[in-house]
Amino acid sequence: MLILDELPQSSMAILQAAGLQLEFLDAHKASYAEIQLRMSYCNLIAIRTRKTAEIISYLLSYWPTSRLHAIACFEPGVASALTINHIPVFSVPSTPSPYAVSELCLSLTIVLARRLIPTSRQTHAGNWQKDHRQCHEVRNKTLGLLGYETHRNVGHQTAILAQSMGMRVVAHTPRQHFLTYGRTTTVKDLDTVVQQADFLVVLDDTDLLDRPASPKLREALHGQFIIHSSIDDHDGSRTRKFLSWLDEAIHRAPPSNDSKAHKHRPIELLGVAVVVPTVDFDEPLTGLNEEPVGEDVYDTADEGYATEDYACFKTGHYGRGNITDLKNRAAWRDQLQRLGTTNIALIPQFALNSVESQRESSDKFAMQIATLSKEAMAQPNTVDSTVPHYHSARPAHIQPMAPVF
Repeated sequence: MLILDELPQSSMAILQAAGLQLEFLDAHKASYAEIQLRMSYCNLIAIRTRKTAEIISYLLSYWPTSRLHAIACFEPGVASALTINHIPVFSVPSTPSPYAVSELCLSLTIVLARRLIPTSRQTHAGNWQKDHRQCHEVRNKTLGLLGYETHRNVGHQTAILAQSMGMRVVAHTPRQHFLTYGRTTTVKDLDTVVQQADFLVVLDDTDLLDRPASPKLREALHGQFIIHSSIDDHDGSRTRKFLSWLDEAIHRAPPSNDSKAHKHRPIELLGVAVVVPTVDFDEPLTGLNEEPVGEDVYDTADEGYATEDYACFKTGHYGRGNITDLKNRAAWRDQLQRLGTTNIALIPQFALNSVESQRESSDKFAMQIATLSKEAMAQPNTVDSTVPHYHSARPAHIQPMAPVF
């Protein structure tokens, strides 16, 4: 097995105990020729970053190897960067740990309640604010949970942590009644949950997106702290729909038969936290207040590679262009700015996970890879020794692994 990125020590110990011969090579420092030479006689490749996946895709598109049985991705979301169809690709499960997600949601409630992000931004700019009138405690506040039925384990852990901090928890359960822990209250009416909540944690936004914002719900959004966790939303499509729904709910004019108070009262959010896809953060990002920049500002230097191919590869000639990432992040910036609040937390999706949960998932995935290698080695060798291996027939592959998580 050729390891091109750093893996947890426990996972490498599992692979070595299974009888695999491990070879290590830093893909971000080695030359293309050295990477291609190492891949030519390895049966398995282990990677962990999207940039390494793009390099492998480029090399295998020009110099294919018949000895390669599979590519193992030890990080969620990395497999989507591979543009290889003739080699099996296995990836670690992308579902984050419920403990890690619940801790992140609760930490974001404190970050938004204390306005830590805009305060930190102003302090770094030299503006020392001494006003604490917009900072609030989370104790004795109400936490509303949406998507409690879909992500029950995350909802349970979030409710337990919130109650330990002195918060009251109201969960939206429109279809079933669940046995909840502690003092969690289950409510079927969505408008009631939003009205009672001071902090709204959205684990699943299906119930919101399936209906337009009623005047009652629109009025309940005033003064809310909203945390959108974006669980299992790898491409960000559902998060964009939620932000569009929220933008329409805030700025949409109420019907003409509403009262004057409903007509003229502006809807103001106190804070918004959004988890966005990791694929939109592969390159350095300009500031939120800066205009989008063009392709000419990117330095196409070699960046440590011993060939000049990567300079062309980075500009998008051989893979996904970075200008697309920049446009996607500019779209996120514009959507968030339309919400009318400066108290915004923009969190990359990999922050949903933690070192502990990722190490546990990586160890389980390493056990699967060890089983895969034993099955592959038990098959007869079909490589013709008289012909260079990159021209010979490919060996038979095993069937894809069934998920065990």
